[in-house]
Amino acid sequence: MTAATKRLSQFWHPIARVEDVTEQPQQFVLLDEKLVAFRTDAGISVFKDLCIHRGTALSLGTVKNGCIVCPYHGWEFDSTGACVKIPAQPGKPIPAAARAISYHVAERYGLVWVALEDPIQEIPHVPENLDQDATFTTDVFSVLEWNTSAGRSTENSMDVSHFPFVHPELLGDPDAPEQDPYDLHAEDWGQWFRVPNQFWRSVDGTQNSRITYVYTHVYPFTMHLYVTVDGDTSGNVMSVMVIASPTEAKKTKVFRIAFRNYVETNANFVSDYLFILEQDRVVVESIRPEEIPASLKQELHIKVPDLSSIAFRRWLEDVDMQGLAEV
Repeated sequence: MTAATKRLSQFWHPIARVEDVTEQPQQFVLLDEKLVAFRTDAGISVFKDLCIHRGTALSLGTVKNGCIVCPYHGWEFDSTGACVKIPAQPGKPIPAAARAISYHVAERYGLVWVALEDPIQEIPHVPENLDQDATFTTDVFSVLEWNTSAGRSTENSMDVSHFPFVHPELLGDPDAPEQDPYDLHAEDWGQWFRVPNQFWRSVDGTQNSRITYVYTHVYPFTMHLYVTVDGDTSGNVMSVMVIASPTEAKKTKVFRIAFRNYVETNANFVSDYLFILEQDRVVVESIRPEEIPASLKQELHIKVPDLSSIAFRRWLEDVDMQGLAEV
């Protein structure tokens, strides 16, 4: 196995919905790093949740005049992280080192994204540019925390062969569990594949159809499920963006966003989806080890159903899964 050349801290990860970050500082966790996020007239700022003076959690502070105020000694840091006021010595020069550690932050798709280091890849794109199509709505409909790694959660999102067993009579037919081969397409940013003629039934049993998925995996932890109903000539499309954000090595916050070009008539869409996700959670949280093994040799793989997972794991072999560069 080659030495890792990329770090997870060099990629963008979401920490919250946009509306959940307010003027009141809040603590979030990403890659085992405690962060503080807050909003000012300049936008959203995300710092290491630590005052450079005595290590106090800035998330316990307040925002005043566009600055976050440390709750311990009242030091004020502007939206860029620069200390602009030390109350105990007013009028004296402020040391250049008096700065909060700030991180890259952006708002997109209704989420707040953070990169702990200079990012080496853009925020994951939406296939077919659905986010830029005025006929599509965007809805962050689920934010869940799972006790597993982001890698395991992502693998579950691309795994079709578990449907007949974890979701019998909903997403798969237990009497017909065979999975047909599919073509895996490698891209610079990840991979994608198409799986047609899949079983689907609503939880209450009143709706059923055959559907086609196009799975798009943007490395490291973003999956897109582009869904169309077989034989439907309406042109209706739904694409679900699933982002597994690695809060800790064995904890993940999973965001789901629906892009639709039609009005959802299934009043039970969210509850059905959450029902299925709960079935997934029970199984995925039982997996040991919680993190994907560093070598392909450490678990068995079957070529057809595990094809996309094998490619993902090979990519992960070149990634430092833990954290930041040494400083």
